[in-house]
Amino acid sequence: MISKETFMKVNEVISSSTKFGVPHKAEDVNIPLKVFIKCSDCNQPFTGYIVKKKNLYYYKCRTNGCKCNKSAKEMHRLFSEELEKYEVKPDLTEAIKIELESTYHELNKDSVEKEAILKARIIELTKDIETLEEKHFIKEEMPKETYERFRVKYTKEFDKIRKEMATCGISISNLKEMINEAVFICQNLRQLWQDGGITLKETLQNLLFPSGLVYDKKNGAFRTSEINFIIAQIARHTGDFAIIKKGLSSLFEPKSLSAEKEGFEPPEV
Repeated sequence: MISKETFMKVNEVISSSTKFGVPHKAEDVNIPLKVFIKCSDCNQPFTGYIVKKKNLYYYKCRTNGCKCNKSAKEMHRLFSEELEKYEVKPDLTEAIKIELESTYHELNKDSVEKEAILKARIIELTKDIETLEEKHFIKEEMPKETYERFRVKYTKEFDKIRKEMATCGISISNLKEMINEAVFICQNLRQLWQDGGITLKETLQNLLFPSGLVYDKKNGAFRTSEINFIIAQIARHTGDFAIIKKGLSSLFEPKSLSAEKEGFEPPEV
């Protein structure tokens, strides 16, 4: 079991989501993987049901005749094992944080350079506006019509720059906090999923695997075409050969496994 402090912190992150509080049927917590998992043979999403006499839940493919049927208990065990591959090892926590920050800067270096240029222009505009006001109001060297024309011009440019700066990405002041939250959650993936309610379970599932998972009934294993970019970077440190072989051996490979460049954003889950 995870500590109460850990669980409450993650729930505080989840509760800030716009999706938090969406009503679910009571039994859904017993089959959180329905729809999220698809059949490898027909690519149709799984549904879930209960055998009331035994009080046992099962997942099955929606395609008639596909005969892909699996107990929820066994499917959840397999999914927990899948989550284990992406958990942060305690002794690598600080190293991972450093590499994630380095990765962010590498992927966003163009935005950082653009932001620096825009900030420099804002400083110039501020000085121009101060000079303009001094000439008109203090020295009275500039007529009102000229002053208004330049004031409107500078104001429009000022607003345009502010809008451009908003597209430059995460501010440095929030970057470390975001990385800390991401690593924190990844330290306890299995327990958070196992102990969480339906909202937390579904949030973690979709956060890690945006396109869901495919269940291969012949091999009794999962496969995916897309992993959250930050999770993909963390997975490099698990030592899992299968993951590394799929293209995660280099830190600066944002397109590996169709990884999302947007990264891992706990506050929005």
